[in-house]
Amino acid sequence: MDDGMDDGVLPGDGQDWPLPPAWMWGCEDCFRLYREMKHPAARDPLPGAAVPAEGEAQLRLARHIAAEHRAELPGYAATCRVCVDHQARTARDRAMGRSTLTTEQLAREHRARHAFVPDSTVHLP
Repeated sequence: MDDGMDDGVLPGDGQDWPLPPAWMWGCEDCFRLYREMKHPAARDPLPGAAVPAEGEAQLRLARHIAAEHRAELPGYAATCRVCVDHQARTARDRAMGRSTLTTEQLAREHRARHAFVPDSTVHLP
């Protein structure tokens, strides 16, 4: 697998994009989805298919990480209002006897974004 070092996949100096954790580079799907997010032209779309917007590509990567890399997910960030909100919603659903499957999945997807998206984009103060 190409390590992305010489094709601009890694965040450049002076950018606020975090350097993704090492475990992401060891997963072919993470690498491919990250590359597609950072460089949509790297995607090999089907004929006539639109190249996804960056937000859509972020969501695909976050969903993959939330599903396939649960053990590596960053924890909830106490300074992130979205993390705090996800924790509160999950606790409220649990206290009311509701299923937490959806709220927990959304929280995992959000936490996954902390691994590869700038804080300003993930809604950190």
